[in-house]
Amino acid sequence: MALNCTDHLIQEHRLILRAAYVLKAMADQAGQNHMPATDDVDKLLDFFRRFADDHHQGKEEAVLFPALRTIDGNRTGGPLGQMTFEHEQERSLVRGLEESLRTKNHADFAYYGGRMAEILSNHIYKEDNILFDLVEKTINREVDKRITQEMLQFDLALGPEAYEGLVHTVNQLELKYLGKAA
Repeated sequence: MALNCTDHLIQEHRLILRAAYVLKAMADQAGQNHMPATDDVDKLLDFFRRFADDHHQGKEEAVLFPALRTIDGNRTGGPLGQMTFEHEQERSLVRGLEESLRTKNHADFAYYGGRMAEILSNHIYKEDNILFDLVEKTINREVDKRITQEMLQFDLALGPEAYEGLVHTVNQLELKYLGKAA
């Protein structure tokens, strides 16, 4: 049974993956000893901080994960612990990207960017195909409705204008670094 709460997060995953593909292209460019434009990297890092981390991962950690722990007596602790650990890895890689941008270190930027794109892709795959299957086996429609409402409330903090601005940023960076926008 498809749940609204997982569908909600999967839609956000699609946007984060698009940004990860842009980051991979930027990392490949840096690997060729040509740093991407600082303004572009700043915009992408702002997206990762504000949307992927503060908003999306914040929503998972503040709404979905606690709901799952409450419902199943923390039996999903292993997968939830792994997802939280990977969120921390992503935060660390963003810091590495920021530092490599400030120091104009091509090799580090290429490494951190490639690693972040890889970790994000793998992490999203695991959430979409493993964690969300577990969610769908664990919660019922009533709980799904409550979690979805809490997620929608969480979304209000970001606001539709900010969200549209972040989508626009990803679109523009896709055009510049990938030659297309989704």
